Amino acid sequence: MTRSLITLITLTATVSLAQAQFEPFQNDESYSVFMNLTAVENDRLPVEIVPPVITESTAEFHMPKIVPGTYAIEDFGRFVSNFKALDAMGKELKVNRLDTNRWQIMNAQKLYKISYLVDDTYDSEEDVDIFEPAGTSVEEKVFLLNNFGFIGYVDGYKDHPFNLEIAREEGFYPSTSLPIKSLDDNGSDFFTARDYFTLHDNPILYCVPDTATRQVGGAEVMVSVFSPNKSITAAECMDRVAPVLDAAAVYLGGSLPVDKYAVLIYCVPLDKAGNSYGALEHHTSTVLYMPEFPGETFYGGVRDITSHEFFHIVTPLNIHSEYVADFNFINPEMSAHIWLYEGVTEYNSHLVQIRSDIYSTDEFLDIIRDKLKANDKFDSKIPLTVASKFTIDYFKGQYFNFYQKGAIAGMALDLRLRQLSDAEYGLVDLLLELGQTYGVDTFFRDDKLFDIIAEMTYPEIREFFARHYEGAEPFPLEDLLASAGVEYHRELKIPQISSGNVSFSYNFQTNRIRVESTENMDAFGRELGLQKDDELIEFNGQEVNLSNISEVLNDYAANTEVGDKVKVKIARPKGDDYKEKTLKAEAKMGEVSRSHDLRLMENPTPQQMKMRKAWINQ
Repeated sequence: MTRSLITLITLTATVSLAQAQFEPFQNDESYSVFMNLTAVENDRLPVEIVPPVITESTAEFHMPKIVPGTYAIEDFGRFVSNFKALDAMGKELKVNRLDTNRWQIMNAQKLYKISYLVDDTYDSEEDVDIFEPAGTSVEEKVFLLNNFGFIGYVDGYKDHPFNLEIAREEGFYPSTSLPIKSLDDNGSDFFTARDYFTLHDNPILYCVPDTATRQVGGAEVMVSVFSPNKSITAAECMDRVAPVLDAAAVYLGGSLPVDKYAVLIYCVPLDKAGNSYGALEHHTSTVLYMPEFPGETFYGGVRDITSHEFFHIVTPLNIHSEYVADFNFINPEMSAHIWLYEGVTEYNSHLVQIRSDIYSTDEFLDIIRDKLKANDKFDSKIPLTVASKFTIDYFKGQYFNFYQKGAIAGMALDLRLRQLSDAEYGLVDLLLELGQTYGVDTFFRDDKLFDIIAEMTYPEIREFFARHYEGAEPFPLEDLLASAGVEYHRELKIPQISSGNVSFSYNFQTNRIRVESTENMDAFGRELGLQKDDELIEFNGQEVNLSNISEVLNDYAANTEVGDKVKVKIARPKGDDYKEKTLKAEAKMGEVSRSHDLRLMENPTPQQMKMRKAWINQ
């Protein structure tokens, strides 16, 4: 990637102007940091840092090895090159690189300025294996500044304030929750952060802005979108985000627990998106990395992801143990409670939507069912607390189960608390109570959380934790769900008009639904002649795409009789191309085996209805 639109003369002039404006001063208290977005060369962004006065003879400069919310080793120091430590006269001090993320600076009492170049993660020629919302982008049209990917700190001095100046091109605007001291018409913006944690916790999206702002739950919510083909708009994203955050405010007692919240959405074209997308949470913002496919699937995804990330304000950004309160960016110790940080957050993000009628009851139960099915793919013998404690090494393959089994753990705790309290006390009440005791500036002891909750609530809940969280005993879902008038079956056979009983995936290159597997294909699928890698164009006269596949198949099953003529138009791979074919067969009755079937009881008791109303407000 080159910045071909800027001539060498213009670039030189711009850099000189920006450098002339940057007049750092060194004091005992704060950092001064300068980044010049107009001086990028070969995808490398120059960074200059003037640290507080160092009194030691040697000092270590650190780039994060890991950051909160990712639960994986990123090693951001590997993207740093041309590292220099200079005294006030511009003379280089001796530097020893200790490892990927640490530099030892000699004669540190003379240190005036640190400078280096940073490669972005999105354009790396190597497989960097960094979760995209935690990555960095240095492009001609957009800069995603996850500050921990560009800015480090001197060990022992990360609690000092940071003053940040960023030189940018005309027309660019910074979307962020970071306090802005001023926006300079001459092309520089100025920000402040009270310490390194605050600086790392506030990403900045620089581009020609598409933003929408709205008051939601007493807070100013901003949505900022970078859409390379301009097919995604901030206004439509806000239309999906605002109702969820309104519902969150009601769920949490009437207002949002922040004054300002920023949703930063970085879109990439479908042909460059791959299969990875998602978001990374922060105290007052979230970064979403999304494939650019307009339609309800995209906007519904933004709604659900934002709901999840927002609820991280409660856990772990507000309620957390000592390992989160004093996060070690180099040698972190993992908490035993990722089930709380990720699982309860995921559960709340969906619960709030059924309670506010954004979801129907069936939609909510389908989400719970999907999580139970996904949990089956993980090792059921590993207790949640053990998988959590060792998630970055021994059990890193189990991490994504915190979004599945962890969410079920949140639901199970919610229902058990309501059983014990005659429906009067649930998970949200516990979280509000914990938040009042262990807020942003304090913490609970990691090994005492279950005892603390038992003291706050009911003695019986301690055994519940011992069996199902510290131990690997399955949750008693039949009993828990029945108390709220929901039938649960681990396996259930259901007769249904067959659609072939094949597995589907999505081809991002052709934008079509693909037959992923025919391993369990039934008689109708065989008569139809479906083959692995066939791609659906139409199913029985209805055009099929990513947004409507479920609706089309459900409509087909509901409105088709045995013996009806069925036509399926497909594209079948042939060499480097595809050949379109129309497959035909007579409709047949099949049998669908539904694992983790959930459905409302037909004749619930008054007590079950009371529980259901308290739980999901239905």
